[in-house]
Amino acid sequence: MAQKGVQIITVEPGSLAEEAGIRPGDTLLEIHGEAVLDQLNYQFLITREDEAGMLLQRPDGSTFKAYVENGGAGIGVDLAQDEVKVCKQNCVFCFVHQMPKGFRKSLYLKDEDVRLSFLYGHFTTLSSSDDGELDRIVRERLSPIHVSVHATEPAARIRVVGNPREGDILRKIDRLLAGGIDLHTQAVVAPGLNDGAVWQRTLDDLWARRREGRGSVLSLSCVPVGLTAHRENLPDVQDVDPAFARDWVARWTPEVRRYAKANDGEPWLLLADEWFTRAGIEVPGRAFYSKSWAQLENGVGLVRRFLEHSRRFIQSPKAKGFAGRKVLLLTGASFAPTLRRIATELNRAVGSHLRVAATKNFTFGETVTVAGLLCGEDLKYAAHADRDSKGGRADWVDAVVVPSASLRTHTGPTDQYTLRGVVVREEGTFLDDLTLPELATDLGVPTVPSGANLSHLLDHLEAADRGAFRGGALGKTFHTAGLNLPQGAYNP
Repeated sequence: MAQKGVQIITVEPGSLAEEAGIRPGDTLLEIHGEAVLDQLNYQFLITREDEAGMLLQRPDGSTFKAYVENGGAGIGVDLAQDEVKVCKQNCVFCFVHQMPKGFRKSLYLKDEDVRLSFLYGHFTTLSSSDDGELDRIVRERLSPIHVSVHATEPAARIRVVGNPREGDILRKIDRLLAGGIDLHTQAVVAPGLNDGAVWQRTLDDLWARRREGRGSVLSLSCVPVGLTAHRENLPDVQDVDPAFARDWVARWTPEVRRYAKANDGEPWLLLADEWFTRAGIEVPGRAFYSKSWAQLENGVGLVRRFLEHSRRFIQSPKAKGFAGRKVLLLTGASFAPTLRRIATELNRAVGSHLRVAATKNFTFGETVTVAGLLCGEDLKYAAHADRDSKGGRADWVDAVVVPSASLRTHTGPTDQYTLRGVVVREEGTFLDDLTLPELATDLGVPTVPSGANLSHLLDHLEAADRGAFRGGALGKTFHTAGLNLPQGAYNP
């Protein structure tokens, strides 16, 4: 991650930095004699001592030193965005390699950045992390991080990741664990590739690295492989069909409970929701999932959490805000049965008229059934088809709801990561660059994101009643929970 310092883009008036003579455009080269690598490294170094000795460079190339007390609340500077590191692996089921042509540049670049893993729960294969970076993780206490293991047997892992130098993932994992770093891990399971004995070894190896205190494998999730209709010139990979998913659920659901019992009641082995939705099986109850909803961002427990919240919400006074509303809810095929069941319960309880349409993914192929990968044109087609089925009336519904996960927004504690040469897209943009306001204009009715639950959805519908959203920052009008969470121009 070596780079020639970090540029300062703004200096707060009256701040400690301004008093020390630091100006916008200066580049921060060193703190305490150590090179500044990025924003996380800056935060680590600036807080190590009460006074920070810094080496900076002016735009003309001259250098100077400044001494600043950190003040506890920062010294009053904003730093330029850090560039995202990209992945060096060639995983046989990499989703980026299965992208159709014609999308924006950022969608074809794979992030492989331990900083994003620490800050936002992105999974890293550690392929771009040499021993120096692993030591940095330990030194700066970047814990926990999230690691895509896929397989611990070296030959099997090489087959999966397509990199002959990255078979021994346990060496890197053990180095981090020895340094006191906790890990959440995952394996994307593809039939005939890393299931069976390979999966069992992965499970055994990672379970053996679960320890008391710091430096432990905190969890292992298994996720069914996702394949699109765009696999030209890619290795043959078998999809997870309903029969395979049913067998997997039957085999490993009891094991989830057994490992939880051995882990003081806290689930450690985690099954992604997609195993159950692909199998056509009801997701388990709340006790099946981590108390902290570990790996929720990885699709573990999203359906159960939604069900739990929805049934409480329907019994609350706020639910009456849905009374009389005529709303079309668009979602992916995998979540549609769950959402349809909840909509029916809400309609019966308060007299609302919510309908659910399972939206086909024409962009990536109908085998892709998750809501977060629906594009704007897919949603537009589904809404028009629904309107046509109702006689083509312009006022066929009061509002259309799209999945929050299908939209991007700037959220999180920072907005500090970007990809070189990528144009920042406005908030409220779908993967295919159609925007939420454009979709609303085309449909002629208010169009809002779903939020993470029914309470959020009602807030969004009421905001639409007030005419609050006319484009711009989604977070000023809508709940950001459930929205796509990229940083800066990076939009996976």
